[in-house]
Order: sequence, then C-alpha cells, then structure tokens
Amino acid sequence: MEKYLKKYAGIVSVFSLLVVLNYVVWKQEVFNIWVLFFGGVFFVSGIVWLVLMFWNIATESGWSGHSVSGLNAVLSTLAFLGICIVLYAFVLRWDVSIDLTQEGRRTLSPQIVKILQSMNKEVKVLCFFINVDEESVVIARDKTLRFLEQCKKYTPFLNVEVLDPQIDRARLEALEITHASTQGTIVLKCGNRQRVIMLSGANPRMEEREFTQALISVLKETETKIGYLTGHNETPVDDPNPGGLSTVKKIIEGESYKIEPFQISIELPEIPKDYEVVIIHNPKGDLNSEELKALSDFINGGGRLIVFFEPWISVRLGRSGAENLRPWLKEQLGVDVGSDIVFTVQRKNPWEIELRSDPQPFENIEKDFMDFRGSMRIDHPITQRMDQPLLWRAVRTVDPVEKVPDNLQVFPLLRTLPEFWAETDISRLAEGGTVKYEPGEKEGPLYVSVAGIRTKEQPDGTKKRSRFVIVGDADFITNERISIGGHINFLLNSLAWLTEHDELIAIRPSAKEDKPIVLSSLQRRWLVWCSVMLTPQIVLIAGILVYFIRRKRQ
Repeated sequence: MEKYLKKYAGIVSVFSLLVVLNYVVWKQEVFNIWVLFFGGVFFVSGIVWLVLMFWNIATESGWSGHSVSGLNAVLSTLAFLGICIVLYAFVLRWDVSIDLTQEGRRTLSPQIVKILQSMNKEVKVLCFFINVDEESVVIARDKTLRFLEQCKKYTPFLNVEVLDPQIDRARLEALEITHASTQGTIVLKCGNRQRVIMLSGANPRMEEREFTQALISVLKETETKIGYLTGHNETPVDDPNPGGLSTVKKIIEGESYKIEPFQISIELPEIPKDYEVVIIHNPKGDLNSEELKALSDFINGGGRLIVFFEPWISVRLGRSGAENLRPWLKEQLGVDVGSDIVFTVQRKNPWEIELRSDPQPFENIEKDFMDFRGSMRIDHPITQRMDQPLLWRAVRTVDPVEKVPDNLQVFPLLRTLPEFWAETDISRLAEGGTVKYEPGEKEGPLYVSVAGIRTKEQPDGTKKRSRFVIVGDADFITNERISIGGHINFLLNSLAWLTEHDELIAIRPSAKEDKPIVLSSLQRRWLVWCSVMLTPQIVLIAGILVYFIRRKRQ
C-alpha cells in the first residue's frame, strides 16, 4: 500500500505541475482558481512523495534500493536546475548582444555615442504613451524605451520618465504641447530648450537620427546661422521637387543650424555678419564683381564657405554657369575647379562615379598612398570616419593649385577610381557625340573635392582663420539623392568641420527599418507556449517512453 501511494503521489505531483505550467504560460494568469487548485495538489502530493521517500530510506537496511536511486535522481535534477539558474543570473548580468536587426535597434551609431559621452548637463526625456494594449503603441513604447536604455549606458545625464498623457495632462500642458500623438510623444528638455518628437504612421518608432538631432538641438545654447546665396538661378532651398533642396534644409536645421536664403545687394555689397557659413549651390549665372568682393571680405574676416559645382552640359557648347567664380577660387583660395567632367568607358553610366573607402582598386597607385583609404582621405575630420559610399554623377575635377600660397592649406578630400579621366571636350558631349581619352587630359585618380584653411592678417595685427570646402558635384544633396549612401554624412560633416563643431563629426544613424510582425492574441499564445513548454514536454515524454521500453526488455 505504501509503495503504491508513493508511486501515485509522484505521478500526481508531476501531472499537476505540468498542468499549472501549461495553464500559466498559455493564459498568462497566475492568480486563477485552476492554477491555485492544481498548485495545491502539486504541493500536497509532492510533500507526500518526499515523506514516503525519506521513510523508505530510513527503514531500509543501508543506503541501497530503488528509493536511494529515486532520491539521487531528484537531488541531481535539483542541482542541475540550480546550476541553470545561476548561469541564467550570470547571463542576465553579462550585457552583451549581437545585433541582427536591419534597423540596428541594438547598436548605437558612433555619432550619438560621441554626443552622449560628451554630455555635461542633464537632459530630461519625457515619454508620453497612452496605457493601452494596442499593438502599434506597445511596439513603439517598447522600442523607444529599449533604445533609451542603450543611450543611458553612455551617460549619467539622461533622465528618462514614462508618462500617460491622459493621466499626466497637466505635465503635457506645462510643456505647451496642446496635442499628443496617440502613438507616442517624446519630449527632450534641457534648461529652456525643448524639442518634441511625434511618433506616427503605420509603424511608429523613434528614429535614432531624429533623436540625435533633437539631442544636439537642446544641448546647444545657440543656433549657427547659414546663408544660402541666391540671385543667380540657384535651386530654391525650399523646393520640394526631386531636384530641390527642401529635404536637405530640414536635415541641416535638424542639427541646430539655421539656414536662410539671401542676396548680395549691389548698393551695399556685403554678407550679413551673423552668417557663420555661406553656401553657394550650382549658380547658373555669373556673380558680378561686387558680389565677389563681398565674398572676399567675408573670407578675409574669418568666414566659412562651401561651394557646390555641377558640369553644365545641357546648354549650347557646354558652357558652365558662374565661370567667373572659378578664377576667384583659384586666386583667393588656391583651388582649381576644372571646366571638365570626369568620365570612364568601363561603366554603363560613364559619368557616374562611386566613391568608397575600399583601397583595393588603388593597390597599384603610389600617388597619395598614405593619405587615402580608397577614395576617401584618412587624415581629415570630414572623411576619416566615413565608411558609406558616395554615388555621384556628372562631376568636375577640383584640385589644389600647383603652388599653394603660404597662408593657405588645401587638402584633397575625395578622389575617383583610376579608370576615370577628365574629359574637357564638353561641347561634344552636349551635342550627343562620343568621347575618348586624349593625350594631355588628366588621368585618374582625380580629385573631386577639397577642404582648406586660409589665414589672413587683419589691420590690427590679429589673424583670422577661414575655412572652405569646394565640391565638384551639386545634385548629390537634392531631395532625390540625399539619402543615398554617405551623402548626408559628407554634407553634415563638412558643415561641422567648417563651424568647428567637432562633436558633430561622426557617422550618423541610418533610417533602415525592420517592419514588426504583428501577431494576434492566439498566435502570441502559441508562440510563447511552443518556445517555453513544448520542447521540455517532448523531452519528458521521450524519457518516459525510454524508461518503459528498457523496463519491458529487462
């Protein structure tokens, strides 16, 4: 009788435990009548089994028999479970993960890590999420909080608080936010500066790029003003068309710059003194002498300049715009902008160039061997960390002059592959003719962008240092092409170097996205149950079958 009671007590205990675990995993409810009932049965039957087991050991002669074997199996199982629990605790403390997501949710970009590590004042991050079970809201909240937890590892100055806009309405109104997104609203606040990120769309989430720009904005005490020169048929900076610049304007202003279009007046030819940088983007008309004088005064006074050129082959005889700007750059800044277009016959699109950091195509090129990694200069802040390719088309050559004046430093930034040459017969291209390399034309690799520093002594004896970046392509920052490869990084790194904001020079986060798999309630239950309970129960059933088969054959 005692033997059968012990046997059935063990069976009932195991069966009750399985019922409890399966029910809890499936229903995700702990305090339920069935959980409490079968949990009680497991507890009572387990106590009975243990008492009878120890009673048999105490009454048997010596430490032998099936009871000792059974107790040994139980103790071994408990020891194994204890080891697993300890290992699991170590794994939880060992914060190492492999990021397999396309959107890089588990890895922060170098730029935001650099900014977080350089923070020296507190930034409050207020996350307003409605407390509902809607799938899109739950996913947005979980991704946002997981991302912010990653950020907090690099700085003690990030204070994250999660609020419900329905409950904490007064906090929301105090921030002067009249309407919060139902899918999530993130507020970054540092002192008197504040930025708001509204989550929306079919797959709402907080973009790392958007958070980085908001963080830069609240940390900076002032906005850097940038002037965009107009009056020569330049592309309007607010143009939303594919060839416009509205997207790049939004990106630039997201990094706490303020960009304004302006013209140089003939009556009063000067550049506003509050402009730290002037952008000249592919002017299709010549600048007059008064405008060039205003640019000279701006540079002499320590101003910063970035110029984008484009080969203009769609007009008669291939005449380019702003031709008188080229000799001014040569005389004032030591930069020779070619009246040409880089060309190759080894590609389907002969005037499209890809600029990469891969050094393999340059293995047999001795020129600038130590200065470049592939197409990119390795010792200049703008390009030294760039690992994303640039895809440019219709590009001019941009070179330092043969003899650079002592007050100038000019650094080539980008170069083409060796297969390109500088085609100077643009008129034939404009008329639809074919071209080929002719002796005397410059062979690749060709420089297509330079950066430089100019020192000018002032009348009072002080010296002003100006900076400039000259680029032989212009359409790579248009709305249709700005998101390709490293175009954003090159542009924003150039602006950061010009304004001497080195903390902004880094690889910026991409906007790749993994669309979440939205499961129904039943599908989630099946997924959890299969991953947690199915495998252990299959192993248990297999063990029981092996036990009875072996027992039958003995």
